[in-house]
Amino acid sequence: MRLKFIADVHISPLTVKELQKAGYTVTRVTDNLPSTSSDSEIIQLASKEQAVIIT
Repeated sequence: MRLKFIADVHISPLTVKELQKAGYTVTRVTDNLPSTSSDSEIIQLASKEQAVIIT
């Protein structure tokens, strides 16, 4: 199983792009949730997606 990552709103989009270029599977929280989402909503998303949160 390959690790997946979800970058929270404080991670630069440029950082996400560089990680993706390096071959990592990374999405941003704002790809799936509003930028005002609570920590618990982000944790639920990560659990559903089986992803590690980058903060």
